[in-house]
Order: sequence, then structure tokens, then C-alpha cells
Amino acid sequence: MATGAQARATRGTVPAIVAIASLILAIGVFLPWYTADVAPPFTPEATSGWDATLLARIAFAMAVIALIASALIWLDVRGFLPIDADIVRALAWTCLVLAIAATALVAWRLVRPPGPAEFLARDIGLFIAQAAAIVALVASIGAVRPRNP
Repeated sequence: MATGAQARATRGTVPAIVAIASLILAIGVFLPWYTADVAPPFTPEATSGWDATLLARIAFAMAVIALIASALIWLDVRGFLPIDADIVRALAWTCLVLAIAATALVAWRLVRPPGPAEFLARDIGLFIAQAAAIVALVASIGAVRPRNP
């Protein structure tokens, strides 16, 4: 049986994971998402998600909002900033909805790069952003699940 402090520490892990994943997603938007797939003597030029597509900018905004919401939940769980339970629940659902949308947006750009797509190779930033969005999604599901008192 977990003590109150142990239960509180366990509950505080989930919003921290959402916050860290959201931060990594936000950073991932500025990493290289696409590289021009050209032959020598040309040099491949990498493009960040921010520069390549509007969907990456929207995913960035979603990541920042989820980061703020999950940080507020974490502060409440740790007792640093008492927040009403209904607001905490709304913040958790906000994180979930934003994580679903960000995962879908990044996945769309993973499957369908911006045109002309035949000259683009996917780069590491796109995969980092997708992985971070999926981690935020899974952790957000854990944040909204019902808890036993």
C-alpha cells in the first residue's frame, strides 16, 4: 500500500513526463525535418520544421500550451500551487487533446512532406518530434484516467 507521499510522487511523474515530452516536441520543431535529396556536386540543405511547414508551427504552439498546462498540474500535485480539482481535470484533458492533435499534425508531415516531396528526405528532427508527441499522448492518457482515492 502506497503512502500519501508515495502516491503524490507517482501522480507527479505523469505531468512531468507530459511537460518534458512537450518541451522536446517544441525543440524538435526547430531541428532539421527535411533534407534536399540531391546528388553530388550539390550539397544537401536541411530545413527545420518551423521553416518547412505551417503544421510544424501549429504543433509548436500546441506543445507550448501543453507544457504550460502540464507544469500547472505538476505544481498542483507537488503542493506548490493549489488549483481546484476541476481546473486540474480540465488542464489534463487539454493536454490530451493537444497531444492528439500534435501527434496527428507531425504524423501527417512524416507521411506527406511538403512539395516537391520527391526531392525531400526526412531528417532526425521530424522523428524526434513524432516520438515526443507520442510520449506526450501516452502520458496525457495517464493524466486523465480516473484515480482511486
